[in-house]
Amino acid sequence: MAYIKAFIKDAPFGVSVIFIILAIGFVYIAAPVFGNSALIVRSGSMQPAVLVGDLVLTRAQKNLPYKVGDIISFKSQDKIISHRILGLKNQNGKIFYRTKGDANKNGDPNLVAESEILGKAYFRLPYLGKLIAFTKTQAGFALAVIFPALLVILFEIQNIFKEVKKQKTLLPETQKQSEYPVVTPIIEVVNFSGFSNRHKLGFRMPGLKILLPILASTLLVYSSFAFFSNTATSTNNTFIAAESFGVNQGDVVINELMWMGSTKGASDEWIELRNMTNKTIGIDGWQITKWVPAGGGSEQLMLTIPAGKTIPPNGFFLIAQVPSGDPGTALNVDPNHITTSITLHNDNLQVRLFVNNWNSGGLLVDTAGNKSNPLAGEHKVSTPKRFYSMERNDEPGAGTIADSWHTATLSTGFDSGEDIENRGTPKSANSPP
Repeated sequence: MAYIKAFIKDAPFGVSVIFIILAIGFVYIAAPVFGNSALIVRSGSMQPAVLVGDLVLTRAQKNLPYKVGDIISFKSQDKIISHRILGLKNQNGKIFYRTKGDANKNGDPNLVAESEILGKAYFRLPYLGKLIAFTKTQAGFALAVIFPALLVILFEIQNIFKEVKKQKTLLPETQKQSEYPVVTPIIEVVNFSGFSNRHKLGFRMPGLKILLPILASTLLVYSSFAFFSNTATSTNNTFIAAESFGVNQGDVVINELMWMGSTKGASDEWIELRNMTNKTIGIDGWQITKWVPAGGGSEQLMLTIPAGKTIPPNGFFLIAQVPSGDPGTALNVDPNHITTSITLHNDNLQVRLFVNNWNSGGLLVDTAGNKSNPLAGEHKVSTPKRFYSMERNDEPGAGTIADSWHTATLSTGFDSGEDIENRGTPKSANSPP
């Protein structure tokens, strides 16, 4: 009976041991130094398998290739995405993966190379990601780390004074005091065993004072790992660092580029965006950049889409230099946005579409071109002239590879008489490859 009472009395010790084991286990599985990645889910693209706010653990797989149905985490442009594998494709002896979010209507626009894969998702901790994300805010850090640490310090100071007072009461006044009187109570506070007036189980471990630093330290360790991971990447329909919760990568694609101009002039260039979803998407404030090869090459802002602009479900958004009917254009469809900022390079073409600020954390939605010659399209100024646009395939694929593009074979949306030497499908379905 005495042992049972002692066990109950020392229950905080057992609880503390459990928390210590859990903390060590959590750091082991979450810390990237052990080959794992712990990723916070910030969008619902993988629902119901993975929910917003979950913490998903991934690990690199030694036996390749990954299998259809696996959920993998991979780097895509400047973020990390975790989606399910739909299929594998062999290109020039290398394996690429086609992926898709379970809740997304369409597959991801880019194929995933094995070198881009961080690992396979093997475990999910429901809702823990929300707590971890909160600890990275100023308020969360204060509540989860600073406040418990201060509380523990106050507890220990209180104990030190209690022990000092107790020793002064017990020790004879004539007894020589220790040269360092504070050392004894400090040692006494952290001594977990063996007081003469305790039972044989004799453990002394104040539960609250132990649990608080354990929990705070665990959250701090993980939050530190997550901070460095998030600064290395950025995300959306993905785990880690998704900044845009309403739009996923691939929801809008760069669908067609008239990079060479038209028979009306070299400045008759236009860009067509396509909404790949069945919902209206607001694109006000989105930005499009271009690659400028001069001076060693750099990415520069080309244009910002003004407020109030949207793309209808499965619809198109045309950005052109001049309006329909202008002598300087062959178009006979009205652009959705007119700007003279469009400049598409004929030799070093790359255009990128961002949600909000392209150079300060904006989500990269899509890319067209790879900074070399255009991946499709034809430009011939001698008779018979050919001004044929660069069109995206129906299954968009990666916008940086030629397999995702083809040269226009149809002419829709041009003035009568201009639809022979000019080919393209502005604001219409693309021609077949």
